[in-house]
Amino acid sequence: MKKHHILPLFLGLFTLQTAFAQQELLLHQQSDLWHANAVNPAFFPSEKRFVIGGPSFGLDAAHSGDITYNDLLREQGDRTVLDVGNAINKLEPNNDVYFDQRFEIASAGVRLGSMFLQAGYAVRVNTAINYPKALAELFWYGNGPFVGQTLEIGPAINTANWNELYLGLGKRFGENLTIGARAKFLSGVGAVQSDENRRKISALTSNDIYQLSLTTDYAFHSSSIVSSIDTAGLGFDLSLNEIKNDFAANGGWAFDLGLQLKAGDRLTLSASVLDLGGSIAWKKNANYYRSQGTYAYNGIGIPGTDILNGTTDSLDFDAALDSLNDVLNFQKTDSEFTTELPMRIYVGGSFKLTERWVLGAVLHHFNSERRKATSVGASVHWSPLKWLTVGGMYSINDRSAANIGLSIVAKPGPLQLFILSDNALNAVTPYGSAAVNFRFGGAVVF
Repeated sequence: MKKHHILPLFLGLFTLQTAFAQQELLLHQQSDLWHANAVNPAFFPSEKRFVIGGPSFGLDAAHSGDITYNDLLREQGDRTVLDVGNAINKLEPNNDVYFDQRFEIASAGVRLGSMFLQAGYAVRVNTAINYPKALAELFWYGNGPFVGQTLEIGPAINTANWNELYLGLGKRFGENLTIGARAKFLSGVGAVQSDENRRKISALTSNDIYQLSLTTDYAFHSSSIVSSIDTAGLGFDLSLNEIKNDFAANGGWAFDLGLQLKAGDRLTLSASVLDLGGSIAWKKNANYYRSQGTYAYNGIGIPGTDILNGTTDSLDFDAALDSLNDVLNFQKTDSEFTTELPMRIYVGGSFKLTERWVLGAVLHHFNSERRKATSVGASVHWSPLKWLTVGGMYSINDRSAANIGLSIVAKPGPLQLFILSDNALNAVTPYGSAAVNFRFGGAVVF
């Protein structure tokens, strides 16, 4: 029997602590920072001609509800032990896990009179998971507590990893208006995409001898990540591919548009639309996996507590689980599919009170097939030194009405160094938070 993978996969639902939309409100308020160009192609450091962007890493991540990594642990004497049951009690009937990661590997910009060019390379990961509380309960407690009940346990998993090569152009019209546009070639690395029309995995425990019936009509697409599925393990044992996709094998395009308007000496307005029309067509190593059937067997199910405590008889347990292969036997067929990138919109403004103080506001809207979300923030930035700016922000999003962001930007000589977070408390205590957001990086500007 192969190694069981369902436990780390299940725990990963909690430890990912992820968010599907990378809002980056504070980054949009730093228009003179080179890496702010990522959220508005009309941004370019003022009075600078050449830019070499160093690596920059950004993460926006959350689990729905109030569950945190620390909810999985509890103190028992002088030990810290795993207590998944405590976390399960805090779950909602349906739970969402979101993750958006952007890693800017390299970038560059050059100003040519009233125009500027920009180019770069980034790696992105985008994940959304929806899973029912019943899935966690069945795994952890087994099917014993659910006699006579039908549990719907089918999760939806949508994740994509891709390379992004981009080239952009900006132009200043007169003294006040700048417009920027950027084209991005997307090279798909790997993806898993659930079939929203086939999410059914039902578990029914009969009133006699705890007979468990599983009924499935469940399917998903995959490229490069999953090569085969053998359910002889814990019912869902994935065989993972090494990355085999060529750079241009699974390609697509996305476009960014932005503008910046100086409405007088103190007020600056801006707006941008990102990943417009973005999609990746998965053609190489692209497959469709479907499980459909009904099967009944006698047993007590999948008690996660017994697995961790080592109290399950391995022979009986393995024999019972092997029969799951007859139900969750995924059939694999070649099938191309498409991943749609979520579109992001920013609208913001800043007002220069004095040479040292700047007030700002920003709205961010995220729109995808599966989720829409809007967040707004108000900020203040103070420059105690010519080369140092610190900022704070209060923002509201669909998860919380009380987010405090902080930013530090240092510009010693030609260097630009920054670290910022739209929710600073969560960034420094991620294990005690249901969401985390931060970005850091650097550049050299001349």
